[in-house]
Amino acid sequence: MTGIPMTLAQQGIWFTERAGGASTAYTLAVSLTVPGPVSVDEAWAAVTKRHPLLASTVVETDGVPLLVPTDPATVHHGEAGAAAIAAEIAAGFDLTAGPLARCAALRAGDGSTVLLIVAHHLVFDGGGKDVLVADLARAIAGEALDAGSPTALAAAVQAQASRIAGALPAARDFWSQRPAPSTEVVLPGLSGTPTAAEPATQLDIEWTRELDTALTAGAAALGATRFELLLAGLHAVLARYGNGVPSVAVDLSTRRPETAGELGMWVNELPVTVEVDPAASFADLVRAVRAEARAVYEYREVPLGRALPGLPPRPALAPVSISYRRLTTQSATVDWLLAPAAVRSALHLHLVDAPDGLSGRIHVPERLLAADDAARIAGHLRVLLAAALADPDRPLGGLDLLVPAELALLDRLNATARPRPATTVLDLVRAAAQSTPDATAAVGDSGTMTYRELVAAAHRIGHGLRRRGVGSGDVVGLCAQRGVELVAGVLGILAAGAAYLPLDPTYPVGRLDYIATDAGIKLILGHVSAAPAGLPAELLPLDGLAAFADEPDTEPTATDPDGLAYVIYTSGSTGRPKGVEIGHAALANLIAAMGELIGAAPTDRWLNLTTLSFDISGLELFAPLTTGGRVVVAADAAVREGATLARLIRDAGITHVQATPSSWQMLLDAGWTGAPITALSGGEALPLPLARRLRPLVDRLINVYGPTETTIWSTAASIPAAPTRVTIGQPLANTTLHVLDSRLRPAPVGVPGELCIGGAGLARAYRGRPELTAERFVTGAGGQRIYRTGDQVRLGADGEIEFLGRADNQVKLRGHRIELGEIEQALLGAPGVVQAAVAVRVSELVAYLVGAGDLPPIRAHVAQTLPRYMIPMHYVRLDRLPQTLNGKLDRAALPAPDRTEAAPVTAAPDLTQIVTGIWCEVLRVDEIAPDDTLFDLGGHSLTIMQITARVRKALGVEVPFDVFFDTPTIDGVVSAIDELRQEQPE
Repeated sequence: MTGIPMTLAQQGIWFTERAGGASTAYTLAVSLTVPGPVSVDEAWAAVTKRHPLLASTVVETDGVPLLVPTDPATVHHGEAGAAAIAAEIAAGFDLTAGPLARCAALRAGDGSTVLLIVAHHLVFDGGGKDVLVADLARAIAGEALDAGSPTALAAAVQAQASRIAGALPAARDFWSQRPAPSTEVVLPGLSGTPTAAEPATQLDIEWTRELDTALTAGAAALGATRFELLLAGLHAVLARYGNGVPSVAVDLSTRRPETAGELGMWVNELPVTVEVDPAASFADLVRAVRAEARAVYEYREVPLGRALPGLPPRPALAPVSISYRRLTTQSATVDWLLAPAAVRSALHLHLVDAPDGLSGRIHVPERLLAADDAARIAGHLRVLLAAALADPDRPLGGLDLLVPAELALLDRLNATARPRPATTVLDLVRAAAQSTPDATAAVGDSGTMTYRELVAAAHRIGHGLRRRGVGSGDVVGLCAQRGVELVAGVLGILAAGAAYLPLDPTYPVGRLDYIATDAGIKLILGHVSAAPAGLPAELLPLDGLAAFADEPDTEPTATDPDGLAYVIYTSGSTGRPKGVEIGHAALANLIAAMGELIGAAPTDRWLNLTTLSFDISGLELFAPLTTGGRVVVAADAAVREGATLARLIRDAGITHVQATPSSWQMLLDAGWTGAPITALSGGEALPLPLARRLRPLVDRLINVYGPTETTIWSTAASIPAAPTRVTIGQPLANTTLHVLDSRLRPAPVGVPGELCIGGAGLARAYRGRPELTAERFVTGAGGQRIYRTGDQVRLGADGEIEFLGRADNQVKLRGHRIELGEIEQALLGAPGVVQAAVAVRVSELVAYLVGAGDLPPIRAHVAQTLPRYMIPMHYVRLDRLPQTLNGKLDRAALPAPDRTEAAPVTAAPDLTQIVTGIWCEVLRVDEIAPDDTLFDLGGHSLTIMQITARVRKALGVEVPFDVFFDTPTIDGVVSAIDELRQEQPE
């Protein structure tokens, strides 16, 4: 069949269209407004004769596509308006029916006519807009247009193909030395990278006259074009978002003199990828971007898919793209910025540089990025460019970036200052005892104590410790069984002016020995039956408080509000455990802040569920005891058994329960039906499905967050009745939160960064670890001391902090950056999944599931939610997820998967022979080794289409294009064909 062959770039678009997911993203449009009514039909007929591609369709023969003539579209007449124009652009094209362009004549209210031309990118490009507008204007004016020559177009296509063939070896060498464009990008508020074209949000970019002038002056000063400055600015903004090696796809014209006046797709999209050093200057970045862009220009005609065989099909070459057109004349009657209703990338900038200044639009997928976030991105580009052009030698990491609204939000977020008297929690307990001495203070299996009895016992213990040489500032180990004597022991150590060091009797003796020795304890207070033998200090028996019976119950010494309250050891990600020193002022502030947040009353009954070695136990003890409430110490059985815990909550009239999500899950799994309590969840990320299940069963659900180093909790979020998301909320009183980039500069709203915490809750130091202290407790902006949590979060426009996961819980797998928590959240949304964890085992993602869900629907759910590279390879069912002693997920204890799998079904030999024969025919080779890949043999998008066409004809199945990229061998394709044949109905 005669027709015009496609250029390699056109073949790439056709391949992408065939692969699916392009939607209307390849639709281009331009409009011309003319005064009064005009004879559009005749003009459009003349234009389609001049440019026969506008009246063409795609015909594919044996996988080879051609552009074949068809009847031109009739002109649509209607009323002008934004909605009418949008509807015309949003209407797609049937590429195999054609034609691939249409014209609408829309009457405006002022009597003028808007001529709108919409065409598929296969036959139209940005540079062609000038050609089309000029020819249409000439035709309307009655000027005769020469008829186009399909033969000349075919010759131009063939000439370009010959040039590409000659340039291909050098292009492959060039691109092999550069990283392939990433499929991912970090943008403010972006909830996922598009895997197909998406309905678009389009916003105008507002450029000030001052910035436009600065661009011109900067281009002259730095020896670059205005476009290169804009491209460098975009790279700088992307780098500040956390994209260390930003890649931006750029539209490059491939027109030559012989095609200057022709329509078609004379453009190629190629990436400009530059590693950005935040310490380098903007001038340095401009030079690097200019050099890389001009190096790329040398290979502008070679499609990247040909230069990098095996590059999987994707709707966009890179997740960020830019198109730029420089106009030499101004025309108010032409709208150059009309864009399709769909966008292929996560962010596309469409810029037009006209004599009266720069204009543009930003296009983002409306499902994945909110309009406010898109506007903020445009604002960041303006702010950064203005700062960079004002001082090009300033380091990139120090350039202004945030827009005024973000700066105001940060000020509001951290307006948390509250006055606090100098006091200690022990002083507050004493004050409560004076108010209600006979009220019950503590209850447990070992008995009950009133406030009078509890304070008296604490004083006697304090005297006993002082008499045995314990002084103010010393550290005393506490190794005790759960019960009221443990509560008295904590307060007694504080009464002696010392700090307590939890020594959990369930811990291995080796760990206890290390902790006690490292902390330099003076002695150990504890139960004889609980404390293991061999600890490196004298044991002072706490049993029955008999050892302190003869001590006075007066206050043994004044407690110093500036003194040390406790030392608690946490596990490091590497190396030995580290002791965190918490002062009295920090602890007292936390207790007061939580009281302000959730309220405090003598009627409160707090459940002490947590081991003393987990710092959150401090809230369970001191929140009730400092306000006249009651602490109910749970027995060991209640800690481990959901049914026992449920009975305790009911029988003891508990009003406040604090637990990890794992413990809440245990309670729910035991059939707990709820109680009128304030529930606090912390210590781990609270999954949304668990929050939705728990929230209706309690009066209030508070999600709390805080590292040990910032005194128990630093943030809190009240979970609404029907939650749609779970955040960690906002800072507690006298606490400041900072979402910072790698240079400790504020990250924009919606951009992931490291959470750093300042304020009254900061620990003094890591005990005996000055180097580690200096590493994690640093000086932030304004000279404030802050703690680097190592947790990844992002700040929402509503001021809520969203927890994303540990920075060290992010993995790189086959070149992809993967946050395990994102996969876990997706799994939790699958039917029947109660708990989920993900780990990497031997370079494969493994999912660990608790629940009764069937695997097929679980796999189907994650396949619809996650990109292919984030879908677990193996699934392991567990009765429960392993936990650390503090009730958190013990990821290291997740078992290795059973890799014993059923042997794959071997396809029939004749099937292998048929596929091998097809490959040899298409690739023009005589034989293919078992481990030869399609791309080793010179395969590319056109050969894939030819192979699939022959397979379709010979075997009656349609092989998805993805198969050739995922398993590009004969065996891989044969296996896919075999599966497809088995799925076909009988």
